[in-house]
Amino acid sequence: MLALIMAASMLVPAAADDARTALAAVAPVTLVDQYGAEGDLARHRGRVVVVMVVTAKRLRNIRPWEKAIREQFDDRVVYLRITDVPGDSSATVEQISEKLAERVPDGVSVLIDVDRVWASALDLDTERPNILVIGSEGELVASHRGRHSPELEAAVIDDLKAVIGQ
Repeated sequence: MLALIMAASMLVPAAADDARTALAAVAPVTLVDQYGAEGDLARHRGRVVVVMVVTAKRLRNIRPWEKAIREQFDDRVVYLRITDVPGDSSATVEQISEKLAERVPDGVSVLIDVDRVWASALDLDTERPNILVIGSEGELVASHRGRHSPELEAAVIDDLKAVIGQ
């Protein structure tokens, strides 16, 4: 069962080229967080990055992921949290920022992707957390999707250990 979960969550070779192209398209896209600060993937080149993408209504589901990853890797990786809104929503960045201010601890930046650029480019279903492991050269090392579980956590941790060289 664990092998099946891990295999299903990893990139298959045929999709790797598509993922590379999609990642190259979103890396320079600048998003704004709930504090008005800009952020993007491109500025973290040279570092290992964990990108967590989930819809705003499910943002709380990334907490256990971030906690588990921080326990193992602390500041050896950069964390990008990206939230989007359902395609049928008319919510603005300002409205989402207000909600994030209520729900997210002070100082925790969440980039707001109103246009769903990340979800569209990488074909992500954001109803569940998407955990993307990005290597220091900007390459997509692994993509996992789902609520936190011991099996998925082990797969993400293994991917990070491999890319960090641990």
